[in-house]
Amino acid sequence: MGFRGKMKRSKKEEHGVYMKFRVRDPRPTQTLQDGLRFVKNLKRGLAGEPDKYDEIIAIMRQFMSGSICTAVVVERVKVLLEGHPDLLRHFNQFLPWGYIRAHGPLGRTSV
Repeated sequence: MGFRGKMKRSKKEEHGVYMKFRVRDPRPTQTLQDGLRFVKNLKRGLAGEPDKYDEIIAIMRQFMSGSICTAVVVERVKVLLEGHPDLLRHFNQFLPWGYIRAHGPLGRTSV
């Protein structure tokens, strides 16, 4: 008599991506006040570039309506905040933990 039970699927088969381990997000949970502070800093930081500010707000609205996904938001905002490492670093705090961020030389951040 052999084994007749169902073989377990690998993690890759179940989820499409193999994960050796799961890492809990060590960052504190962001609050509404944190979001409002980010928008205020964004407006101040992009004061000379109002079109960029308006476009980022439009991207956030599209995300909230479900018409674009997180990956699209990240790519678009990354381009718009190029040259503003502090704003990009602040934006990173709101991203899901699965989006790896690396801080390069001179405090530059990549998403």
